[in-house]
Amino acid sequence: MVMKTTTYQPGQNINDIQKKYQIKKVIKLASNENPSGPSPKAIKAGNKIINMINRYPDSKSKRLKEAINSYLSKSFIGLENIMIGNGSNEILEFIARRYLNEKSEVLFCRHSFLVYKIISGNMNAKIIESNPVTTPGLNYLSVDLDDMKSRITSKTKVIFIANPSNPTGTALKMRDIDKFISSIPKRIIVVVDEAYYEYSLYQGLKSAINLLKKYPNVVITRSFSKIYALAGSRIGYGLASKKIVAEFNDYRQPFNTNYVAQEMATVSLKDQAFVKKSLKDNQLGMDFLKSSFDKLGIFHLNSYTNFITIKLGSRTKKIFNELLKKGIILRPLDNYGLPQYLRVTIGSDRENKLLINNLTKILRKGNL
Repeated sequence: MVMKTTTYQPGQNINDIQKKYQIKKVIKLASNENPSGPSPKAIKAGNKIINMINRYPDSKSKRLKEAINSYLSKSFIGLENIMIGNGSNEILEFIARRYLNEKSEVLFCRHSFLVYKIISGNMNAKIIESNPVTTPGLNYLSVDLDDMKSRITSKTKVIFIANPSNPTGTALKMRDIDKFISSIPKRIIVVVDEAYYEYSLYQGLKSAINLLKKYPNVVITRSFSKIYALAGSRIGYGLASKKIVAEFNDYRQPFNTNYVAQEMATVSLKDQAFVKKSLKDNQLGMDFLKSSFDKLGIFHLNSYTNFITIKLGSRTKKIFNELLKKGIILRPLDNYGLPQYLRVTIGSDRENKLLINNLTKILRKGNL
């Protein structure tokens, strides 16, 4: 069906909650941000280069591309395979604008990143949503590639696959994605959204990067907003064939990313010690929250990210609002087709414990 354009609704603002409930301390566990903040080295670099803000930035983001190329040194990727976007969202939007129109179809899982629906709707493309895995187990609510394949038609132009997936946190094995892509028409652009790639890699999953060599119709998008904690700087990157990258560079604005974002991303990428610590802290928080949810009898999906999606059933809205009153912001998933679930960002140790303490008190009250 052709969808009416949906408006993206970000997690609630800390200042708004402070004013509404007259409370000073508010923690936000709604937008999957790294609670550690950016790398100290990146902050130092950003402060240093801010004095150049009167100058136009490097329109080709050469230093950042070179840093990405070095980071991906074990792959075949070259500078001509890298595109830099104002967040990975700009690259996703480019794909929609380049390949979709009112005569085409776009395909993604029903519970997917809302931006896919927004950008596709803006192009008046027919949106086809595949069903997720519904068999209980570790893969529950993950992308069902067999169901997705069954919905491909002669009009299908683009397929979006988030791996790991947002908002579920589930992930696919690379051999399954490889098998899927090999079985579909090569005219279809397959976007593998790896915004949470570093978290899934830490848990032993592989990137789709090696598929680029086999399939010129594959595009990979990655973000500096999550593990690198640069969400406010709006910068991300994509990996694709030389042809697709050239088309993106023709499409984008000449100065689509700023000096500070480019420099902070470059330095962040080189500070892998910070990344490793963030991943370790995230895993500790993940283990604590999962164990706590289990003790409270709260069902949660298997996650390869920096968030956990929990099911609270008919109590969801009331618990969400009760937590807001306590100054704790989680993410409702009504817009993602999961009204009985909340998405919980893994915060700092203090934030995680504060969430569980308040959630325990709310559940003990009853009447939910």
